[in-house]
Amino acid sequence: MLLLADPWLHNLDPFAIQLPGFVGDLLNGGVRWYGLSYLLGFVIGFFIIRRVLTAGVSSLKPEQTMDLVVAIAIGIVLGGRLGYVVFYQPSLFLDFGNSFPFWGVFKINQGGMASHGGIIGGAAGCVFFVWRQKMFSPNKTLHIFDLMAFGGPLGLFFGRIANFINGELFGRACPRDFPLAVQFPQEIAETWTPEQVADLRQFALDQGEVYSQTQFGALYESTLAHVQAGDAAWVAYLAEHLTPRYPSQLFAGLAEGVIVFVVLLILYRKPVKAGLIGGAFCVSYALMRVFNEFFRLPDSQFIEDGQLPAVTQGQLLSIGLFIFGVVTLVIALRSKQEKLGGWMQPKKIETNS
Repeated sequence: MLLLADPWLHNLDPFAIQLPGFVGDLLNGGVRWYGLSYLLGFVIGFFIIRRVLTAGVSSLKPEQTMDLVVAIAIGIVLGGRLGYVVFYQPSLFLDFGNSFPFWGVFKINQGGMASHGGIIGGAAGCVFFVWRQKMFSPNKTLHIFDLMAFGGPLGLFFGRIANFINGELFGRACPRDFPLAVQFPQEIAETWTPEQVADLRQFALDQGEVYSQTQFGALYESTLAHVQAGDAAWVAYLAEHLTPRYPSQLFAGLAEGVIVFVVLLILYRKPVKAGLIGGAFCVSYALMRVFNEFFRLPDSQFIEDGQLPAVTQGQLLSIGLFIFGVVTLVIALRSKQEKLGGWMQPKKIETNS
């Protein structure tokens, strides 16, 4: 897709492994890249945290890494889902059905995770770990937050790559000659008007496929399948009708994942006051997220009559995260406690601070 004369038509399959009918609707047909991105993020986070516990100054032992990562992982998944429901789609609290998983809040297989909710959930996982290990000390708690913050950004990177593969959270409209412009068929379900859908339905009829006005889901899924299969007629039609957009998922992966991690990597070369890395993560992630929101299309429920909000929900949440990060940094820098962490330091004797 890089540096193409015309926008690239997104045709990636969200499934890493296709298993039709596997476990009913639970896996929705197989194993998705999105789920694997979470798994990869947790695995990488494990090794990053273990590196700090092995090489740096910490009140934790390296063998405690797995317990900590499991607590954080559970918190991130639960917090990410609840955050999405609370911040973006509260109507899911009232969505009940007759098939598994019965409640809209639990329908993770249909998408819907919020990174800000995941951060809150991960922090809750840290608090649970502290309580479980009876490490009742502000300094130790902030140190645990630092470990989560240091191990998290690359997981965010892989999550954004999975968003791109899924064709979700796509960008705002961009010039057609923008070198990285992408056309996402998934916009049909997000931004197309009834008139555009009717035109697509007529095109499908011309191709020998009949869909009524109540069969939008079937029409949409068929369209994606044709694109992923490289059907020339469908590709040509959509290339003419889809909007060129910024690949905001890739921008986010670079900004929120790689750049934030590099910042923390530099800061955490040596032991620091507990809380400094966690605060730096909140501040740097918030800044990168606010910036990237200018390229990302807001969720459809926040768009009224085609008008984009002046300030997005993601930016509002990031402002709160930024303030929290600044407060944490101030507390860390004013602390009289000894410095902890560091990934370049030789292994030190365990402290009781």
